[in-house]
Amino acid sequence: MEPFTIFTTALSGIKTATDIAIKLQELNKATDNVELKEQLISLREALVESKSQILDVKEILQEKDAKIKGLEERLERDEKLSFNEALGCLETDENGKIIKYCSNCHAEGKYIQLKAEGKRFICVVCDKKYQNGSGVSISVCPVKRC
Repeated sequence: MEPFTIFTTALSGIKTATDIAIKLQELNKATDNVELKEQLISLREALVESKSQILDVKEILQEKDAKIKGLEERLERDEKLSFNEALGCLETDENGKIIKYCSNCHAEGKYIQLKAEGKRFICVVCDKKYQNGSGVSISVCPVKRC
């Protein structure tokens, strides 16, 4: 069962229990049993707290799902990248056109397309310059699949 289904079911159960507690409290108004009234109030408070905690956990799960989706998208995009040893940058083929990306910025999780200036390329974010023959000598490919 999916986590959100579990939480939806739990919230539904808590709502039902809260409704029952409200009905019991209404029925209890006819009596003067103070201990029963205190227990019903405690029950309602516990149910409200439980509902609040479930909503907090649901929010955390949604945030984690969004983060996982972002990481999956980055992994999928990284699988299409290759390392250009001559320039020292990353590149990909998009519809027959080679797109070059800054390897410095990629290490920080950014995909910054390099700007061509004559025979060299410049990153408009970190200002790193790439030029044929200036490839960076590295032992591990930045996309970790070479």
